[in-house]
Amino acid sequence: MKNNIDLILMAVTFLLITLAAAARDLWRWWRPIGPSHDQPLLKSSVSDLLLLIGVAMAWYSVASGWICQLTIYPMYADMSTYGPPAFHGFSRGYLSRISIIVRPAGAMCLAWAGLLWLPCRNVPKRLVWTIVVLCVAFVAVTPIPASAQHQMSGEGFSNALETRLLWSNGIRALIFTAIGVLALIATRGRWMNSEPAGA
Repeated sequence: MKNNIDLILMAVTFLLITLAAAARDLWRWWRPIGPSHDQPLLKSSVSDLLLLIGVAMAWYSVASGWICQLTIYPMYADMSTYGPPAFHGFSRGYLSRISIIVRPAGAMCLAWAGLLWLPCRNVPKRLVWTIVVLCVAFVAVTPIPASAQHQMSGEGFSNALETRLLWSNGIRALIFTAIGVLALIATRGRWMNSEPAGA
């Protein structure tokens, strides 16, 4: 139960940081604060660290999303052929270790939300917002596969629940892949673009 609370707190924190950034940006859009607002950003080791965490956790999530989609979740049907005890043991074992997969995805979301507040040089804000919106989509989709897993854990395997688990996790895997590609574009923009001397 404690693991679930931690994961829910990560999701809520991410959503609150994102909503606050959206409100701030809307306020600035309606009430521009003048030319000083658009001045070039200075280098920041904190924003660079957030970017690196965002990229690393994005690609960890890409790998884990596709491993679940192509290997772990199809094994539910295989385990069910050995009877309810084997299936329930496999399901309980997986669910007890799910935080290994979900916590890095939560860290990814928090890192990209942090970049809304501490922007990186040469990383367009529009790109960061696109990644954050994809992170919101990940958070919104996650209850669907989670409910299918918990339902199977309690009621046993069913083809309908496995189908729901596979299509909903497939959406998450695609979201992670899009985030991973955009994260690489952000990283390339940050370090590959020429910077003025002394920047």
